[in-house]
Amino acid sequence: MRIIGIDPGTVTCGYGIVEIEKKPGASPIYITAGDIKMNKKAGLPERLNTLYSSLKSTIREYNPSSLCIEKIFYHKSIRSAMALGYARGIIMLLAAQNHLPLFEYNPTELKMALTGYGRAEKRQVQEMVKRILKICPSQGRLSQDSTDALALCICHINSSFQLK
Repeated sequence: MRIIGIDPGTVTCGYGIVEIEKKPGASPIYITAGDIKMNKKAGLPERLNTLYSSLKSTIREYNPSSLCIEKIFYHKSIRSAMALGYARGIIMLLAAQNHLPLFEYNPTELKMALTGYGRAEKRQVQEMVKRILKICPSQGRLSQDSTDALALCICHINSSFQLK
């Protein structure tokens, strides 16, 4: 099972890909992670097009079997929340076009799955992602956005195996 986690954004969008065998006791394997950087001076339609093209290419290259995104839980600005909603729509469209089951997790579920505490700090989540996936410094530095995307993958794995 290969999972792509996506931390949506309209300036930076993080993604991470993890694989796990469907057998008891299997450990998740880190495949890749990165950021899609969009020109913040460009208009929203242009940034959404960049997001669409980049994620489409990533999905084609890594051929995941499911896709996970973070739910919107709260945003200070209506305008930013709307833009984030458009980015989520692009991601949902790509999931549908590629026949990928889509799973959504809220930040509390994500933190709980990784640290056992729903109000954990981002730093704690980042550290757990590195430990669980055995990512060492020689593999490169992960951004906060790509770490959040990998955390979504781990959260999905935990949810999937708990259900069975």
